[in-house]
Amino acid sequence: MLIRPRQRALLAALVAMLFSMPAHALRCGTSIVEEGDLKIEVLQACGEPISREVIGYIDSVRVNDRIRVMKIEELIYQINGNYQSLEFEGNQLVRITRVR
Repeated sequence: MLIRPRQRALLAALVAMLFSMPAHALRCGTSIVEEGDLKIEVLQACGEPISREVIGYIDSVRVNDRIRVMKIEELIYQINGNYQSLEFEGNQLVRITRVR
């Protein structure tokens, strides 16, 4: 059975999708960190960032008349020559963005 060029391209695309990381994930060495991970897990996988900044605060949970305020922190990593911004709300990774 011969595979046509169009079928070959489709098969290659499907295989690439199977082995690619989600857009909300980042490879640090042999580990993968993704949105939802705890800050300690990211630090264990990626080590210390080259930059760490508090960029704001967010009202997160309202319980009766009390509001839980969480810090928004940005950690910058340089991985394979690219800068990656990891944003945490409290202790949870909520956004991974490539910095240009």
